[in-house]
Order: sequence, then C-alpha cells, then structure tokens
Amino acid sequence: MLHITRTDAGLLLSAAETAWNQPVPHCPEWDLAQLVRHTGGIFTWVAAVVTAKEQVSRRTLPPAPQEPADLPMWYSQQLEETLNILSTTDPAARTWTFSSLDDRRTDWWIRRLAVEVAIHRWDAQHANGVAEAPNPIEGEVAAAGVHEFLTEFLPGLLARASDGSGLTGTLHLHATDGPTEWFVDLDHPDRTTPEHRRADTVLRGTRSDLLLWLTNRQPASLDVIGNPSTLTGWSLLNR
Repeated sequence: MLHITRTDAGLLLSAAETAWNQPVPHCPEWDLAQLVRHTGGIFTWVAAVVTAKEQVSRRTLPPAPQEPADLPMWYSQQLEETLNILSTTDPAARTWTFSSLDDRRTDWWIRRLAVEVAIHRWDAQHANGVAEAPNPIEGEVAAAGVHEFLTEFLPGLLARASDGSGLTGTLHLHATDGPTEWFVDLDHPDRTTPEHRRADTVLRGTRSDLLLWLTNRQPASLDVIGNPSTLTGWSLLNR
C-alpha cells in the first residue's frame, strides 16, 4: 500500500498548494494549510513510533512550519522519510500502535497511514474543488479502511455514544466493485463479520463510497435498502 500512500500524499499537497486558506468542510476549523500540517505531522509521528518501537508523544516532535511557503518541502521530506522507514522495516516487526484489537505489527501502521492519507487527500480535493468530484479512494485501501473502521473504531464509538443516535439493529455493507461485504450487528459491534447476511439496512456502493459514508463524507451514489433511519443515526454517532 505504500505506493498508493505516496500517490495520495502527492495529490493532497497539489490540491492544497493552490488554495492554502481554503476551509476543509469535513475537518472543522481547518484550512488546507492546516490539513497539510496535520498530515505531515502524522508522517513524522509514524516514523518516530516505528523507529522507537514504543509510544511517542506527538508533543515531543518538531512542529510543522507556520508559513505556507515552507510547507511543501517540509511535508515532502516527512513523507519520504516515513515511507523509507516503513518500506525497510519487517511488516511483522513488533511496535506500539493504538489498535483496539492489540495488533502490534508494523503492518498495522502501513494500513493506517494509507487510509488516513487517502481520506485526507479526498478532503483536500473536495475542499479545493479541483475537479467535479475528488478521485475515489483506491479499492484496496478503501476495503482496508472499511474493515478497520468496523472492527477497530466502531465498537468504541457505539460504547461512548450518549447523544441519542438511536443506532440499533443490523447493517449490511455491499461493495459493488469487488467481492467484499460486511455484516454489522449494531447492538453487538464486536461481532462484525465479512459476509453476506440479511440485515435491517443495506448499503450498496463502491468500496470508496462505503468508506466515505462511514466517515461522514456523505457520497451521493449509495443505494439504501430497508430502514433509512440508520443513515440519520450514523451522522449523529460519527461526527
């Protein structure tokens, strides 16, 4: 996935360079310059963690430049250093992660970084309006992101939910661009399985659109079958 991360990272920067002050709708209080600072800071942090093989506080790392003119070189340097470290480290090597499933492999960071950069590349292109629609997220990365969200993040989000989102019942996500499906019991999210099963609500779309929906990017091309209230509840849960 590292080559996809490199491509997405470059596209993110290209979108941001032409409009540093443009607000990013899906990252409240950020403009494109801050999105580049954030993503470059993630590169720095991942490199530090994988090198140290233990938790590293982001507060101890050098800050991003404040002047937009200095961001492209800094960002590119952080990207290259991180990709070099990840590409020369055994993916099975143990390191610290924040995995809720206790996955402590370096490979976890390779996947996490690919998903993070892909989503923020979409954010940058969407904010800039460089095209009628941002490039879709690459299918392999999107599938990994959906699996990660459902297994790593969703149980915690539901456990912390106290805003009356009302999410209950079952959900089936069906990818139309690959043999990938997920069944989610919203009352028991730890039982998520990659299979086809009848559910209260069915969402059909590309792997990219499914991931964008999960992360509240609201793609317009999803087909919804069954109970539509899940869509409203989801936006309350994952905001």
